[in-house]
Amino acid sequence: MTIYFGRLVKLAANQLTRDFDAFAKQYDLTSTQMAMIDYLSRSEMVTQRDIEQEFNIQRSTATLILQRMEKAELVRRENLASDARQKQVLLLPKAQALETVIQAYMQESDQQLLVGYEDQQVREMTQLLENIIKGVDKHA
Repeated sequence: MTIYFGRLVKLAANQLTRDFDAFAKQYDLTSTQMAMIDYLSRSEMVTQRDIEQEFNIQRSTATLILQRMEKAELVRRENLASDARQKQVLLLPKAQALETVIQAYMQESDQQLLVGYEDQQVREMTQLLENIIKGVDKHA
């Protein structure tokens, strides 16, 4: 029996994205926008470069997503005083109003994913996924 582990990881990621999109849609968001709001709400100071690294996306992709979020009045980008080449990303009131509901959804989603697994299994799965991400990154 051949196991295509990469395929299973991709299918799992697709399912999670569908679930996240379904939840985000009720707030006129995409799953990516929801995840970015969550990330921004848990961080004191975030630059566009931080977002690129956190979500493992290219600068052009981050720019496009952030432009759409600016148009939807969810975020604002402004130059850093210390380095005008860097842009800080700030949540606007519309996104701030969603912080609690998004954080609660993300936490509940994680809890549901991990039901029935022992702490050691969760640590091992986390390590496995982190290694996959690092490995994929090395081949990019």
